[in-house]
Amino acid sequence: MQPAPALTTNFLVLFLAPEFLAPEFLTPEFLSSDSQSPSSPEQPQASGKTTNRTRLRVLVVDDEPLIAQTVAAILNLHGFDAIEALSGEAALVAARQVQPDIVLSDVLMPKMSGVELGIKIRQEFPAARVFLFSGQAATSELMRKAQAEGYTFELFPKPIHPEELIAKLRAA
Repeated sequence: MQPAPALTTNFLVLFLAPEFLAPEFLTPEFLSSDSQSPSSPEQPQASGKTTNRTRLRVLVVDDEPLIAQTVAAILNLHGFDAIEALSGEAALVAARQVQPDIVLSDVLMPKMSGVELGIKIRQEFPAARVFLFSGQAATSELMRKAQAEGYTFELFPKPIHPEELIAKLRAA
């Protein structure tokens, strides 16, 4: 049995990749602003039951821990309930535990790609929205294969500006 993936704690990682997060996002104004949660009072679960959640659950998946932790921390600061997983396999375990509303995954990861993960998430959690992000040109072939199997995913560029990511996830 594999251990459950570590869940994100509620603090901001201060060792940020400079190409991922612009310096203006380290200001106290940004870190404390816009923390209203997106409203989503009744969330369907895979079992068909509903829960009274007010924050959208986001599962952030990236094999680079700094990126996964940073994205999850930013989303938590902006009203989402975000956790991270560092592989596709760990993401499936986490998804079964938390039943995310949104899965945001890197495309190119060892063992299981984000596209493969997205297909499995769609099969197990049809109501979950799946977004992929990548900074690699090699993702187009994986995306074409998924589309040939009847799966389409929205692809975000990596790096993505945090405000743009938050806006896209809120619109999901």
